Amino acid sequence: MTPNTASPVLKTTIVIQLDPSFPLAMKPEDFTVNATSVTKPNYIRYLNVLSVDDGAKTLNVKFGGAESGMFQMNIRHKAYGLLNTDGMLLDVSAKVTKVTPLVGSIYGGTLLTIAGTNFGTQKTDNPV
Repeated sequence: MTPNTASPVLKTTIVIQLDPSFPLAMKPEDFTVNATSVTKPNYIRYLNVLSVDDGAKTLNVKFGGAESGMFQMNIRHKAYGLLNTDGMLLDVSAKVTKVTPLVGSIYGGTLLTIAGTNFGTQKTDNPV
């Protein structure tokens, strides 16, 4: 699964690689995908299946955000049933790794740069 991390607030496209020996022809409407919180099993987020690549045996899905935490991915095919996704975990979190500068004026106006993971590419997606 790529990526294996997602923002809690931004939509993220995820590519899921199935076992190359998956025996059935793949159509988007045949799959349902969800992410279940590891710590809150009743908290489930359903992902939209955008497309499939039958030759590469991949699913492209859209994750719409969730509470921060680890999520177990689950995939079901309408004819084949539940696929083995043991260990397929999605880390939903945004992390600040660095703030610069560490000092500024007591009167304000100091421009801060915040670095981290799972921030959006648009500045407006990352309110501070």
